[in-house]
Amino acid sequence: MYDFSKQVRKFHEDHVRLTSGEQSDMRSRRERNLKRIEDGLEELDKPKVAETINQGGYAQRTMTQPPENDVDSRYDIDLGIVFEQDDAKTPRTTRDWVRQAIARKGSGFKNDPVTKKKCVRVVYSNGYQCDFPVFRRRWTEVGYRYELSSGDEWVASDPAAMNEWIKNKVALSPVTDGSYQLRRIIRYGKFYSKTHAHRLRASFPGGLVATAIFIECYVEVDGRDDEAIRETLRNISLRSKYTPVYANGDQVSDAKDEDRIGRLIDQAKASVEELDKLDGDVGEKEARKAWRKVFVHSFFDEPKEDASSAAKGALETKSALSSGFAAPALASGIAAALSDEARADRLRGAAEARNSEGATSKPWAK
Repeated sequence: MYDFSKQVRKFHEDHVRLTSGEQSDMRSRRERNLKRIEDGLEELDKPKVAETINQGGYAQRTMTQPPENDVDSRYDIDLGIVFEQDDAKTPRTTRDWVRQAIARKGSGFKNDPVTKKKCVRVVYSNGYQCDFPVFRRRWTEVGYRYELSSGDEWVASDPAAMNEWIKNKVALSPVTDGSYQLRRIIRYGKFYSKTHAHRLRASFPGGLVATAIFIECYVEVDGRDDEAIRETLRNISLRSKYTPVYANGDQVSDAKDEDRIGRLIDQAKASVEELDKLDGDVGEKEARKAWRKVFVHSFFDEPKEDASSAAKGALETKSALSSGFAAPALASGIAAALSDEARADRLRGAAEARNSEGATSKPWAK
């Protein structure tokens, strides 16, 4: 496969992973929302938050930037809100406490906070989204046990254990410049899914389901993210959309995910076909074209030469030739396009200029 790993890594650093500034913004947003929830619950005379649990891409360090030109999409953050079991009421009632608290103290929302099946969701007017899953905990002889408010039920859940499972999987992959390859592959994969979901105006796997699929299908290729991406997509293209997705031994997909997984499988097949073209006698131009189709991003477009730089280069060449100080290789290359008589005149002029300046006038020899 044509080696495009250096460019793919730069794409990851510039357009896939969050910048340090964006990460700082997310931390600030997390703290502000937690303060809103705590203050809102106090004003509503509801129980205090016993604990918070970072979840999703924020906790796993796999958050990504939005697709190019998708002005309505931003990275999101999941923060688990935990109550003591004796304080919590029914699943719906306890979720609604959190919704009311945010609505009471929040601002800048695109819509009012809404209660979903497994969380309270806030979407800001600038596109950022925050999900707040709601838990209750109880102490046992082996430590706290957590249950997630899911619809009308409290369902056993251990988000901290899921974070640890992903961390351990990532740590088994090769390290390049202090970065684990599997974590990068997850980021590439989540960006890829969001990009094609935006392009097709259709849902693709997201969150934990997407993360688990890319872990399941990951192919390690040390030092070559481009090959690792292709072979991981190849494995995805070969799976069935009906095969459940597991993470840490728990099934994390359900019936609603089947069509989303199917779209990812179909897109992976198309991308693998494009990337397989890079196994032949190809160059950078073909590589850029293929990766442009994979990630649908202008980063992979042909670089445009700056007009001012081109003009400056032409002037410098002309000046060097007229003064006789151009490097012999440059002079001979241009001279080859001249007539024999003109070429002889140029060579004589250059020789005379060098003799008049002395042997030190050889800038190309420095």
